[in-house]
Amino acid sequence: MANEDSQGRFDELDRRLIEELQSDPREAYAALGARLGVTGMTVANRLQRLRNAGLLTIRAEPNLPEFGLSTEVLGLVQADVAGLDSVESTLRASPYVLRVHRVTGEFDLTFDAAFPSEIQMGALVRDVQSVEGVRRLVVYHRMHTAKSTDGWQAVWAESAPPAEQWYELAPGTVIPRQLEDPVAVASHWVHALAAADLPTVRSLSTPDVVFTILPPHLSAGTFDGIEAVERQAERTRRAYNRLWYRVIAVTEGRPPYRLVIDALSPVEDRKGQVGTAFSRMAFAFANGRVSRVLSLGQMDLPDVPAPGA
Repeated sequence: MANEDSQGRFDELDRRLIEELQSDPREAYAALGARLGVTGMTVANRLQRLRNAGLLTIRAEPNLPEFGLSTEVLGLVQADVAGLDSVESTLRASPYVLRVHRVTGEFDLTFDAAFPSEIQMGALVRDVQSVEGVRRLVVYHRMHTAKSTDGWQAVWAESAPPAEQWYELAPGTVIPRQLEDPVAVASHWVHALAAADLPTVRSLSTPDVVFTILPPHLSAGTFDGIEAVERQAERTRRAYNRLWYRVIAVTEGRPPYRLVIDALSPVEDRKGQVGTAFSRMAFAFANGRVSRVLSLGQMDLPDVPAPGA
């Protein structure tokens, strides 16, 4: 039965991503994202989250018959309790044994194995039978596999993962519902910073907030602590008559950042000149407040008019 807590750690996007990976786990993130309706970065972040949580692994598995390992068997062993460890060690030492299980019931151990020929299978059978305490060994050849699954059907057997809810932040800008609250805080924080609304900036920030602007922005630097961030907000206010932000995309960030916001930023400087830039900012939060902001870059877009122009 699927664990209820595990079910809550998946949503519909996770499930669709896993289904795509079952066909080709090496497909490019951008191609996966295009089919799933998200960015390649979101695909990469989702997959990394699932792996970090221990919910899945990705590995290469051989096509055994293509490598000449066409003799596949299921083995069952009865043994005295004192001999079980020795039997298990013998089975684990064989490169042809794929899986070993301790079980309840008539037998004590089962194992799956694949051999290049009956000769290697016979050698393993003799090795196991020679272990002290073995009472019975039965080997069945695998004739036909009626079902082979990687386990995801069992994960989702009891109930479907909850469908991901979407939220329209602005016309044409749709984000996952779980990002609605942090996006609202981040957007409010950016607007307050641009307007030098210091009480709002302070209320939305942790006292030890860190704001980093990367080159080539003219204000590149790290502003450590709420006082330093407030001083930077004042400098921004003095540099521009008006500064707007139009959010165009939101994606999940990589730790420690929760999300990444792409925005168009029309500005009017003190000389009345208007220009537009593309900005990308990553946000981290603590207790619902902004704790870290990274401005990843800026690209001037002089041909994009300001709102109302």
